[in-house]
Amino acid sequence: MKKYIFSPLCSGLLIPGLGQILNNELKKGLLLLGAVFILFVVGTIRLAFLIKFLLSQSPTTDAMVIMENIKGQTLLSLWILAGLFALIWLYSVVDAFRTGRRLESRKGEELP
Repeated sequence: MKKYIFSPLCSGLLIPGLGQILNNELKKGLLLLGAVFILFVVGTIRLAFLIKFLLSQSPTTDAMVIMENIKGQTLLSLWILAGLFALIWLYSVVDAFRTGRRLESRKGEELP
């Protein structure tokens, strides 16, 4: 399969950064993998704190009061983390495609 097809598929469907590794851009791929890992860990921790807060609420507390308490920073930080992940994912796919296409065109020029 051609690199400009296989690399973005790996970055888009499996793990962002894997396409860069397949395109022999090891540093860039590891950087993207590390960024995705950090975002995942931070997002999981924020979500765990949100769940802990929700479970600590009294069962008789009104749902509107609970939503008002969590609307502020917690949900905003989760949306920011999700947005950053989406940007990294999109960059990874586009970069893997462009690099794979460039590598394939170089390979075609080398052949007689």
